[in-house]
Parts: sequence; C-alpha cells; structure tokens
Amino acid sequence: MEKFACKNLGLDCDFEATGATKEEAIKKAMEHGNVVHADMMKGMSEEQMAEFGQKLEASIQPA
Repeated sequence: MEKFACKNLGLDCDFEATGATKEEAIKKAMEHGNVVHADMMKGMSEEQMAEFGQKLEASIQPA
C-alpha cells in the first residue's frame, strides 16, 4: 500500500490518497489536484508541471 499527502508537498491541505501501487496513489492525487488545486496548477508552465510531478512521485511513502 502506498500513500500520498498534500502536506508532504508543503500544501496547506489535509488530503491523503492511498493506493495498492504508487501509480494508483499518483492517479488519485492528480484527480484531487485537478479539482481542489486547479488554480495553482493552471498557472504552471509545462516545466513546472513536470517538476511538480516528480516531487509528487518522490513524496509517496509506504502506508
């Protein structure tokens, strides 16, 4: 089981996602981000989005 938390990326958000795999946790995190943090994500360049994706993936921990 893998776990993601917005707080691990320095966001003031209590959202946590778990998944059987890292990919599942990333999918849930991105779905959440596209809705709840849409304004922040909309203002990012492609390079910033790629960097954010790498940070997101690196922040996932075993649950």
